[in-house]
Amino acid sequence: MTRTRVCPDCGAELDRMELQGTDAMASLTIVSSEPSEGFLSSMRADEILTPVPYVCPDCRRTLLYAED
Repeated sequence: MTRTRVCPDCGAELDRMELQGTDAMASLTIVSSEPSEGFLSSMRADEILTPVPYVCPDCRRTLLYAED
């Protein structure tokens, strides 16, 4: 089942898009972390999510959602 996403500004249904561009952008990921002591010690790679852009067809607002 696909989740319908709605624009927080105008309430229109968002259109799912795909990231395109350089190799760096194509491999963009979101890694979960939890607070810990020390610089960068909170980073962990046990959950990696892919950012998916959604665009509002009415007001053109663009939002990134972290999805599996």
